[in-house]
Amino acid sequence: MERSRMARRQDTTTNKRKPAAKKPKPKAKKSKFRRIITILGILFIIGVIAGGAYTAYAIATAPPLDEEKLVDTYPIQLLSAEGEPLEENGQIREYVSIDDISEVMQQAVISIEDRRFYEHNGVDLRRIGGAVLANVTDGFGAEGGSTITQQLVKQSFLSTDKKLKRKLQEQWLAIKLEREYTKEQILEMYLNKNYYGSGAWGVQAASKTYFNKPVSEVNYQEAAILAGLPQRPSAYDPISGDQELTRYRQEQVLSSMKRDGHITEEQYNEALDVEIADIISPGAQSEEESYTRSIYARVQAELEEDYGLEQADIYGTGLKVYTSINKELHTKFNSDIKNDNVNLQTSEFPDDLRMGATVLNTKTGEIIAVIDSEQAKQGDKNYRDYSREKRQIGSTAKPFFDYGPGIENAQWSTGKILMDEPFGEDEFNPGNYYTGYRGANTMRYYLTISGNTPAVRAFNEVKEEFGPEAIESFVENVGIEPARSGDEMLPANSLGVAEASTTQMAAAYAALGTNGMYTKPHLIQKIEFNDGSTINSPIKAKQAMEDYTAYMLTDMLRDVVSGSNGTYKPGAFPWDVAGKTGTTNDKDKNPNDKWFTGYTTDYSISVWTGKAPGADKNALAEDHAQYYFEYMMQEVTNATGQPERFQQPESVLSLGNELYVKGTKPKDLQPDKLAAPTGASIDYDVPAGRGTLSWSYDTQGVQAAGYQGLSFTVTEKRPDGSERVVGTTEDTSIAIADLASGQTTFTIVANATNALVGDQQSSPLQTTYTVERSEEPPAEEEEEPTTEETPPEEEGDQTDGQNNENNGNNGNNSNNSNNNNGNNENNGNDTNTEDENTEPPTEEEPPADETDGETDSNGDVSRQSTDSNGRGNGNGNGNGDRD
Repeated sequence: MERSRMARRQDTTTNKRKPAAKKPKPKAKKSKFRRIITILGILFIIGVIAGGAYTAYAIATAPPLDEEKLVDTYPIQLLSAEGEPLEENGQIREYVSIDDISEVMQQAVISIEDRRFYEHNGVDLRRIGGAVLANVTDGFGAEGGSTITQQLVKQSFLSTDKKLKRKLQEQWLAIKLEREYTKEQILEMYLNKNYYGSGAWGVQAASKTYFNKPVSEVNYQEAAILAGLPQRPSAYDPISGDQELTRYRQEQVLSSMKRDGHITEEQYNEALDVEIADIISPGAQSEEESYTRSIYARVQAELEEDYGLEQADIYGTGLKVYTSINKELHTKFNSDIKNDNVNLQTSEFPDDLRMGATVLNTKTGEIIAVIDSEQAKQGDKNYRDYSREKRQIGSTAKPFFDYGPGIENAQWSTGKILMDEPFGEDEFNPGNYYTGYRGANTMRYYLTISGNTPAVRAFNEVKEEFGPEAIESFVENVGIEPARSGDEMLPANSLGVAEASTTQMAAAYAALGTNGMYTKPHLIQKIEFNDGSTINSPIKAKQAMEDYTAYMLTDMLRDVVSGSNGTYKPGAFPWDVAGKTGTTNDKDKNPNDKWFTGYTTDYSISVWTGKAPGADKNALAEDHAQYYFEYMMQEVTNATGQPERFQQPESVLSLGNELYVKGTKPKDLQPDKLAAPTGASIDYDVPAGRGTLSWSYDTQGVQAAGYQGLSFTVTEKRPDGSERVVGTTEDTSIAIADLASGQTTFTIVANATNALVGDQQSSPLQTTYTVERSEEPPAEEEEEPTTEETPPEEEGDQTDGQNNENNGNNGNNSNNSNNNNGNNENNGNDTNTEDENTEPPTEEEPPADETDGETDSNGDVSRQSTDSNGRGNGNGNGNGDRD
């Protein structure tokens, strides 16, 4: 037995080794594949069980069908900065029975939203799959995946998240709702719950808002507009939205109605032949509704654009919105302005004018108040929110298009010299609003008086040196879009052909008051969902320009408001205010828009006034925008306290009254020495005893260096050693007479004033003339009396006597300058130029008694000094016999 067991063990061992060596791998592969199949099968079973369990859990935790929630709406709640509800909230609602909703209205809604509404049980599986194809073939929004029943459930009971649990609950409750309510009841609740734009909740309120009629009377054209609104109420709104988008959505609805046989091909085509504006007939609003309407429209836009919320997240969910609106100031501004209770100090605001304004916090960019129109009632075909509507900005553009880019990129000083003179015939050649041209002066001066040709020269200089992108990026950084012809920026941007709203301009100027930090204008501080979760404003400040650019512009714009040459008429404030006027003209050169945008360290306010269609051409003769600004700035400062002064940053240094960037050499602030006259000559008639002393001078050159009030003082030293002043003239010649026998020496010096260094006098130019008399009769041919010219001496080489002589001439120059400064300038109308069929804007008129210059016989002021071609006073004929 023992041997048998051993033999068996040996056989067993041998048998085990042989198969292991032959085919182990195929068996292992087959076993591994089976294992994978088994595992997948188990996982599938577990998934089905888990899915079923989760579905059961979702259904079990679904909210009950509460009829009160099905019927009630949950509009957006608007709160002021103080946490108080804003009256009316700009929203209205009126519940209506399905029996009072026109059949065509019901057909329009079912065609665009849920064409098998009367066939499914709450969930349309065919629609879910077909929605994708429909959106591709018929355009986005042609058909959605959810049924009307699902949409009603979602708006009434569920949150707006995209989780699977919420979708399962939506489908379950939709099926359950269909079991407990009729299709007519479900459709009635749905049409009364939707938001339709312009503050209208429910189809009845929407019909009265847009067509001034009950929904029982709407036709198929009107029904198509209403049915399309709930998808994107703010975008498709035919009053305050884009009517092109309204037409796009109306066409989608009409196409669906035609497909389903509710309208004919002929009716479809007839509907598209009628403009949206001709279909709309809005009803009047109460005064309170008009105050909050613009706020509500802004909230909708911000929730979509800045917070990224979809329509389902916004409307009907009871969303609570905390705004930055100062309720008291917002209400007071609207009430006073719309009811003409503002003392404009000019005249009452005419009925055929329009105005809009925005008040925002300089530091945060938050909107404090908006005034959308001067009218309390809405009666236009389009609702016009003038605080958001874009118009040409006129000379309020100059700090951003002309001077700011130069400071930013080339570190210009505020004393940079610019020329005011006409351009060539082939160039963009605007005129000024004042008569004539004023020659060379500082950037500060021309921004203060709002000269046009210097602004264009600044614009061109930056464009040529740094490229147009330097200007484009600068203005876009503060929220302004340049006007273009194709891809090319128009030259007329230099004078304000670009368009912007008062809200945009208030924000752009606020960046100047915060050392270059720009914040997108907004009025939502935070939002709160019905579950208590909140989202704070995503808007953040960004550095739009260097702090030196912002402050130097601000310092110059102070002079607009409080300087003697400033174009702001109401007068200076007792606190630190900066700002800019702006005017554009119509094709007949009458004012078309008038602006004023100003700011402190606390608030920035932009006001626009313009003409209504058909208004009188002189309707904008008064500067109402400036006085509205004064009223609002006074009110907001009285309510919140006086602001701090603008603080000069360390990057800015001063030299006299001008500013420059630290670390730069302010060449503009160190003008060249006043040049001396050259090329003196004398034409003298000895027998007649009279003649003319003439000289040459680079008038244009010294004007380009910043000199003004140019004149020349001439003295003569007689043969007996006595001296006298011949006279002071602005011409390059002067009459001389009664020369004594012997050598007479004439000395000519130039006098001028520079805004940076004051009164200046040039080195002298001397020339001599010798008169020789004899007792003998003169010969037939006499030698010409000799004229000897002494060239100007180098600086520092003058004798004491010459210096004293020059100093004595300063009094004459000073007197001449004083005489000129007392003259008034005769300003003309704004000059309008055209570029690419666009009317470039012009500017306001500064106080007439603050201008410099000389008055001619007609009372007109000329800034151009005459050259040698203009001489001729007191010239001798030069033909008399000589002794």
